[in-house]
Amino acid sequence: MQTILMTSTLDCYYKDENGVRIPKNFGNQNEILDSIKNNLKKQENFVFVASSPEDYEKTDMYSSVIFKSFAMTLPFENYFVLDNRTRSQAKEKLQSADLIFLCGGHVPTQNKFFKDINFKQILNGLDTLIIGASAGSMNMADIVYAEPEEDGESIDPNYKTYLNGLGLTKLSVLPHFLERLDFVLDGKNILNEISIPNSKNRPFIAFSDGDYVMQKDGKLTMFGKSYLFKNNQYNLLTTGGKTDITKVVNSMYNV
Repeated sequence: MQTILMTSTLDCYYKDENGVRIPKNFGNQNEILDSIKNNLKKQENFVFVASSPEDYEKTDMYSSVIFKSFAMTLPFENYFVLDNRTRSQAKEKLQSADLIFLCGGHVPTQNKFFKDINFKQILNGLDTLIIGASAGSMNMADIVYAEPEEDGESIDPNYKTYLNGLGLTKLSVLPHFLERLDFVLDGKNILNEISIPNSKNRPFIAFSDGDYVMQKDGKLTMFGKSYLFKNNQYNLLTTGGKTDITKVVNSMYNV
């Protein structure tokens, strides 16, 4: 059974005066470095999975930052980027990976890429640490809550808010929560007019940058602050530190 970490982002870079991302040591906020170290068998093969398989410039920029940050913090022997350029090697590289990193980005685009490369089937049976960032975390669920995020999506009758995901966890998550409180999309306040009403359809847990969920051996642990969205309302779930949320999540989905 895979151990998975569902994060908003790793604090692995800062921007200089020109807006260029400069890699840095990502440290141990909320025990993130400990969580990674304690669940790695080896530090040989790191596979970075793109969110936009054809956006090579963006993928190369983000993967370079992630790789350099890990080289400073927790170095690996080999680093590999999985996108459309390398999709023929997907099964081979993923099955030999010691760490699989699912990049953030546009949830439906990444979700489609996962389906195109049979990612779910390749992962089946692998005992590998998997870290998701933002969209990567969201797409780990069996039912993904794909909150609209690009112009026109919230008013598009064909936009699918719920997608079939990788099935690594029952938990649907919404990252970057506090960072997006004032976000307006298509003239709508995303919190009040999109997120809260959608919680009637399927509950989810929201958290902010620096906070994350670990699923290991069937147990779900929240590191940091989180909010439960359910039945057209949201409430504070955890206030910080480390909290076992397994029973809460099981009750959310009647497991």
